[in-house]
Amino acid sequence: MTIIYSNQTAAIGVVPSPEQTPDQPIYHPSERSDVTSANLELFKTPKFRDLVANRLSGLVQIPTVTYDEMGLVGEDSRWEVFGALPKYFEETFLRVYHALEVITINKYAFLYTWKGSDSSLKPVVFMAHTDVVPAPEETSNRWTYPPFSGHYDGEHIWGRGSEDDKSNVIAILSAIDSLLGAGFEPSRTVVFAVGFDEEGGAPGGYGARCLAEHLIEAYGEDGVELIFDEGIPGIEEHFATEFALPATAEKGYLDVAVTIDTAGGHSSTPPDHTAIGYLARVIQAIEDNPFQSRLTAANPTLTYLKIIAIHAKDIPLGLRKAILDPRSADKVLKYMDSSLDLRALVRTSTAVDVVQGGEKANALPETAHIIVNHRIAVEESVQIVQDYYVHILSPLAKKWNFGLQGFGQEAAGNHNGTITLAGHDALEPSPTSDPQDQRFDWLTGTIRGVFGTDMIVAPVLLTGNTDTKFYWKLSSQIYRWSPWRASLDPRGSMMHTVDERMPVEGLLEMVRFYHEFIRVVDEKRR
Repeated sequence: MTIIYSNQTAAIGVVPSPEQTPDQPIYHPSERSDVTSANLELFKTPKFRDLVANRLSGLVQIPTVTYDEMGLVGEDSRWEVFGALPKYFEETFLRVYHALEVITINKYAFLYTWKGSDSSLKPVVFMAHTDVVPAPEETSNRWTYPPFSGHYDGEHIWGRGSEDDKSNVIAILSAIDSLLGAGFEPSRTVVFAVGFDEEGGAPGGYGARCLAEHLIEAYGEDGVELIFDEGIPGIEEHFATEFALPATAEKGYLDVAVTIDTAGGHSSTPPDHTAIGYLARVIQAIEDNPFQSRLTAANPTLTYLKIIAIHAKDIPLGLRKAILDPRSADKVLKYMDSSLDLRALVRTSTAVDVVQGGEKANALPETAHIIVNHRIAVEESVQIVQDYYVHILSPLAKKWNFGLQGFGQEAAGNHNGTITLAGHDALEPSPTSDPQDQRFDWLTGTIRGVFGTDMIVAPVLLTGNTDTKFYWKLSSQIYRWSPWRASLDPRGSMMHTVDERMPVEGLLEMVRFYHEFIRVVDEKRR
């Protein structure tokens, strides 16, 4: 692997000038101008504005909450509230249900297929999910409107899931419904996969995972042209310039449990260190030895930085020069490490999130453990994180005469205690979709066609994970993006917290984007 930027190496290269950088494309559908004129004008009307807002409001009112470690559908009663979804969707989108093939998987996952006229073209797949995180009862008095009221005040739709991710569900179905209303018939098959367990659910997953398995069976590996799923509110202002930021990769994931086992006893005659004391030193060792920050061609952050250096209107000159000159790699990484948000894009993150130990004040704890969450950089792997723990903790185990077991280690012989390592919910970093691929140009051109020619598109890395983790085999081009301007809500995104809401103007932007992207991709050929 070639290191493009790291805090140990720097490559020598030629600094490009803005004049050497080609303009980003702009795409509008070239066929069926009647569809364009009819629907884009329709989307501007107060009637349509209220229609899509009320569609989202109604969906928010169905409290489709998922929790960690739920039982199976049909066995865990908490799934029963999802039973209102099929009727709501069919009654709200009668035209869609009449024209498209709709398959239900595991009761609450829906696969909409709009068959194209040309079977030789690979389909385009859109994704979203209907489940939401809980709105704890103890926070109810902090909400402006009840979290499942779906209150629409003319400007925003309030409630849990209004942004994440029911807005995408309603926007995509509304775009398809509008295209049907205008008589549009696709050449390329359009698929919309709606999952129900992205935020939680039963171990293993029964929504997106099963949808993906169905699609692989239907179309085969690499049988889909491109996949489009949710992401962050995708248009932000950076350095006085509007950037659209579709994610083309996701970090990996691993929870590591570290358990210390020692002899117990009465606290009146304690040793120098209890199990909790030893564990504190383990925590210190982990936090004092963070993963190295680095940036390679595998990380879309590298492309993002180059694009902002060329196109941003108000980027500091020194930062612009450093980004465009590989000999200034250390300066770039220093800039990335200066912010927690930016640092997370260039290293495997480490967060000690859970600590447990001790049962009683006068009893020495016999066991204590922590859970450490890692979001794994695209240049690294689950195995690298596991090896890191062995490397960091082996000297401590030797110093304390402790056995070290797990991650390929076996504790043999007599020891004063044991350090046990275990990994949970392991997920490798995703493949990175190539921003030089012409399909990324289709996305770029559509974004600029919908949002304006001043918009600059730059791929980014998603530090969280989406349901696309089940879809990697279907296409090499997977994009994660919610197509609306974050500036439409001056508070910023409140997903997963009190007072989540969706600006109706943002919802309309999403409908316009999906309406145009379906048509642009329908016309494109590789």
